[in-house]
Amino acid sequence: MHHTALIVTVSTYSRHALGHWTHWLLIWLVLFFMAGIAQGQQPTHPLEPPDRSSPRATLKTFLDSADALSAFLAQEYLPSPSRAKFQRLMVLGETPVQCLDLSELPPAGRPKVGRVAAIALYETLSRLPLPVLEDIPDAEQMNRLTGVNANRWVIPHTEIALVRVLNGPRAGEFLFSPETVARANDHYEQVRLLAYTRPVPLENWYDILVNGGGWLIPNTWLQSSPAWLRTPLAGQAVWKWIALSLMLGVFLALLRWVYRLSQLGSDEHPFLQALAQSTLPAFLLIVMPIIAYLSLAQINLIGSVGSAVGLTTTAILFLAGAWIAWRIAPVIAEGIISSPKIPMESIDAHLIRISTRLLGIMGGATLLVIGADWLGMPVYGIIAGLGVGGLAVALAARPTLENLIGGLNLIADRPMRVGDVCKYGADEGTVEAIGIRSTRIRGKDRTLTTIPNGMLSRIPIVNITHRDRILIQSVIGVRYETRPEQLRYLLAKIREMLLGHPRIQPESARARLIGFGASSLDIEVFAYVLTRDWVEFLGIREDLLLRIMDIVEQCGTGFAFPSQTLYFARDGGLDAQRTESAEDQVRQWREEGKLPFPNFSPEHIQQMRGTVSYPPPGSPEASTTGSEPEIPRSPPLCRSPQPQ
Repeated sequence: MHHTALIVTVSTYSRHALGHWTHWLLIWLVLFFMAGIAQGQQPTHPLEPPDRSSPRATLKTFLDSADALSAFLAQEYLPSPSRAKFQRLMVLGETPVQCLDLSELPPAGRPKVGRVAAIALYETLSRLPLPVLEDIPDAEQMNRLTGVNANRWVIPHTEIALVRVLNGPRAGEFLFSPETVARANDHYEQVRLLAYTRPVPLENWYDILVNGGGWLIPNTWLQSSPAWLRTPLAGQAVWKWIALSLMLGVFLALLRWVYRLSQLGSDEHPFLQALAQSTLPAFLLIVMPIIAYLSLAQINLIGSVGSAVGLTTTAILFLAGAWIAWRIAPVIAEGIISSPKIPMESIDAHLIRISTRLLGIMGGATLLVIGADWLGMPVYGIIAGLGVGGLAVALAARPTLENLIGGLNLIADRPMRVGDVCKYGADEGTVEAIGIRSTRIRGKDRTLTTIPNGMLSRIPIVNITHRDRILIQSVIGVRYETRPEQLRYLLAKIREMLLGHPRIQPESARARLIGFGASSLDIEVFAYVLTRDWVEFLGIREDLLLRIMDIVEQCGTGFAFPSQTLYFARDGGLDAQRTESAEDQVRQWREEGKLPFPNFSPEHIQQMRGTVSYPPPGSPEASTTGSEPEIPRSPPLCRSPQPQ
């Protein structure tokens, strides 16, 4: 504050008392003296923010900070540019830029556009007759105003306005309006030929900005270069167009080489193929910040060209980030699958691929949303449009979504794995691959069937491979000529064989007479074989059947087969005495009201319970118990017979 007043005083005195060259020499001496004082003094409040509470405070803060920046540029940076001084230059430039309202610019373009606009506005204000500082309203005066004037102040005889921010984190501050920022270059072009009305440490700063570069391209080099290289062309010096062309040429050559690299790999090595496909987005992700830095900081492109380069590199950077998020998912998935070794087409492998791919999609979508916000796009409108469009796509792609959800259900429930033998509907085959959309099953005839997951999730799936044992259930028929005792012997020997077989589960083994067939006495053999291998099961079942054949032969009987037997003998007819006795018994039941049709009476049921010996006499159970087992009584289930 005091430094600026001292410069104005010395400048006024020197204009009247000294010549033109002594006037500027004295100003430089004063600036040098002030710089020495500033280096020897420490600020009282180094973290205190700049004052932008009123038009007076904002204008003073802007001019003072720009003066300091201009002085550093003239005294320190331009004579010997370096990376550290360039960074210091960027730090000093933040204060004047913060005096501008850049809210209507996309975040990606604010740094470059803000710095150029601040320099153009500073050059413009330095050539205009500004009001005396006391005539510019302060915060108290602005608060006493009402209406539009309470939030807006325009520099007299100009269109340069300072407007109060009403919302957001900077509410209450007075900033140069977005319209002023947008027309800063136009205002400078209108006054660039006018003389300065206030002392500035560095004249024609904007022209130095147009022709100059970054710290890698010293200003002394440019001043010693041919004049035609510094000639403005479409807002940029000619040398900047040449440098931009060379940089883009190198970029395109590298891009072509990386593109060829991304096409390497084969399906036999999915990890290497996925890694190769990630090289192109990774290349863009690395190169775009370099191009942006060289173009905007070193070549120092400004204006619409600089804005276009900044927005383009930002857009490509976020697109490359979303792209690599999509491409890195297969790399991670295949890396996990290959170590530890997981079958490539197994359900676990597909689950890993789907999980990483979903994470990649989410990461890519997040980067696209952030990138759209940085580019100034209406993110909420885009999301709403995507929601409506997504609903339409979902309705149109219902079968595809159904198959996708069916695949997720198969992965979550895991009814089968690759290599399992399954029954699906009426068919049976071996599962070869379970994908996101469909499943491939090879049938017994070696044909490969591709079934959409949506259809597969709606039919019963019987996994034969996952059974812990295999069932043998067979019905054999022996001849009707087999006598009861002979049949009992046959059943006992088959049971003994099942119990003694080492590959048969003894708890489940049984052989029972189950009925009288059309031409045979039917015996059911039921047992579980202790194996999961189908080939081994076939051998065990064959052994059991051969042993049963030996037992049947040892018993002196044989297997029945459909036949008819004709007996040439005299028929003795019916026994008349026994027939008459049976009819008398039924007649008696009818007369006594005890006809057992359709059911026995409850009293008769109670009388008959336990009258049949079981196990039959002579069996091991009967001999060990020594008495008839007590039969638990149950409520009567039959109704009383009704008289006919």
